Amino acid sequence: MIPQLWRRILGLITLVACIFSVTPVVVTVAESFTSSDYIVFPPPGLSIKWYVEFLKRPEFVNSVVISTTIAVAACVLATTLGTASAIALTRYDFVGRKAFQSFFMAPMSLPGIIFGLALLQSLTHYGIPRNIVTVTIAHVIITVPFAIRFVTVALVGIDPNVERAGQSLGASPIRTFWNITFPLIRPGVVASLVFTFILSFDEVAATLFVSSPEATTLPVRIFAYIDQNYDPLVTSVSSLLVLVAICALALIERNIGVGRLFGLR
Repeated sequence: MIPQLWRRILGLITLVACIFSVTPVVVTVAESFTSSDYIVFPPPGLSIKWYVEFLKRPEFVNSVVISTTIAVAACVLATTLGTASAIALTRYDFVGRKAFQSFFMAPMSLPGIIFGLALLQSLTHYGIPRNIVTVTIAHVIITVPFAIRFVTVALVGIDPNVERAGQSLGASPIRTFWNITFPLIRPGVVASLVFTFILSFDEVAATLFVSSPEATTLPVRIFAYIDQNYDPLVTSVSSLLVLVAICALALIERNIGVGRLFGLR
């Protein structure tokens, strides 16, 4: 009786936590369809004028293009580096493997503001200009640990004997990877591409320090906009970002499973 009671209490707490987490998102999406010229909830009427207004703002559209460009480059580079690192850390035993694993995972525990400030100091010290390239490098460093995690989860589910069988039949390491390993870890690679893309697209803490007027991403543009304006335009932009994130999570769940990624199944 007591375990069942605790189970119900835990379920209730989980439900409350979910409602508490989802409610701000629901309010933001609902507010994006308001007909009012200022933020008020509940909306006095429904309209898509703030989505139209978003398309009329060249600075926001330009930031979308910049964010997409950086996110595509970052997700491809991070996934490529993450795949190579995951294979090395999973399939090979060498001196310092644990140290390298901790080193690659370090950015996950480092606050974005601290990382961005440290990177800004380094760029200033060496006289490196802040542009799309520097922002992309920052995003790659931030997203590589997640790419390693995704590909590692996919690799753990593969029997190494399958790869050894291919090599015993005369296949080179590159051919073994391309014809055997890669098709088996493809779901993890796809999930890594999607997750690192959305992570890079939404990154704001570190990007605030390394961006420039010519390389202003959408989250940074939103951050600067809400500092001086109080209208529902940002709610429409935020709703579009929420939609992209939901699609990304759905694609990850279909390919590898969110629960499996965090060791829940």
